[in-house]
Amino acid sequence: MNLLVLEPREIGTPLPRSDRRVEHTRKILKKGVGDVLAAGLAGGPGDPCPLGTARVESWDGSRMVFSFAPEREAPPLRPVSLILGFPRPIQVTRILKDLCSLGVRRILMAPTDLGEKSYADSTIFKERDFLRPLLEGAEQAGNPRLPEADAFPSLAAALAALGSAAPGETRWALDPYRAEGAFGSLLDFGAGTPGPGPSGSASRAFTLAVGSERGWTDRELDALAASAFRFASLGDRILRTETACAVAVTLALASLGRL
Repeated sequence: MNLLVLEPREIGTPLPRSDRRVEHTRKILKKGVGDVLAAGLAGGPGDPCPLGTARVESWDGSRMVFSFAPEREAPPLRPVSLILGFPRPIQVTRILKDLCSLGVRRILMAPTDLGEKSYADSTIFKERDFLRPLLEGAEQAGNPRLPEADAFPSLAAALAALGSAAPGETRWALDPYRAEGAFGSLLDFGAGTPGPGPSGSASRAFTLAVGSERGWTDRELDALAASAFRFASLGDRILRTETACAVAVTLALASLGRL
């Protein structure tokens, strides 16, 4: 935990001993009453998300209370969004944590034609139980901003929520059969220097699409193409969904000059 991430309602509220943040503060950081640690307040892409310090105000052996002193606003999330076909439920928490750590701005998840149908009935998708892995990703990254994350009943619904491409936004779906080439070779890394203007990263954004384990059907590929997606591969090796997400986002961030 590189940053204690609190929700605004938790400031001054006793947190139970079982809370993993309390346990980490006590057992790993060895903090007690009066000690301070780096902290931030969680929020979405456009919310106020101050960084500062938390102070352990009290600890009675069963509950801990933190205060918070803001110092500066957290940096913004990266201009990268991702459509993700439902992966195995056991993978979802790892993927969300990693995507949040990388600074992805928006994550839209949906079942796919070839994906396992039972995934949609899992608790994490039915209840949209995404907060904890996102918070863990924020703790790892040292930035309390959380991406917008939601689940949709179909790819069509996710694409509708995504809307039309914004100026400067490029859209890429991973598919080895319709790929124009390897994703890394199709990106303009020379234009990735941060800064204003047409060639700067401030005017550029990416939306990526990664399918479920068995990939996309022709029907889904046609729908992606109709929503302005181009197609790329990640080389000649077959990657797990969580690996493909991390690699594709990393390449996009490198192209933006963010890595």
